[in-house]
Amino acid sequence: MSLLKEFKEFAIKGNVLDLAVAVVIGAAFGKIVSSLVADVIMPIIGLIFGDTDFASNWAYKGIKYGVFIQSIVDFLIVAAAIFLFVKLINKLTRKSDVEEVEEAVEENTVLLTEIRDLLRSK
Repeated sequence: MSLLKEFKEFAIKGNVLDLAVAVVIGAAFGKIVSSLVADVIMPIIGLIFGDTDFASNWAYKGIKYGVFIQSIVDFLIVAAAIFLFVKLINKLTRKSDVEEVEEAVEENTVLLTEIRDLLRSK
């Protein structure tokens, strides 16, 4: 098997394509969440608590610990936003899964009832 053919099979497999799509969507979603944090949430926090620009205001003799604190705050807000988004998606997905299971149970019940009735008639 040629190296090119092996690579083609590897690249076309569903897992690789799914991963590529996930990376692209993840990058786009990351921009949305970063904008949410920087442009919506942090200004609201600034209105409540005052100045929230730790990065430019907090430093000591060249050590910019404010940048580190800002990164921690951003991470916590991004992690919370992603957690809530995933929780919402899971909730929506579970509803459709439950409906499918209920439909399958109803179909199985009908089939089992028909089988029982056929066995009784014999």
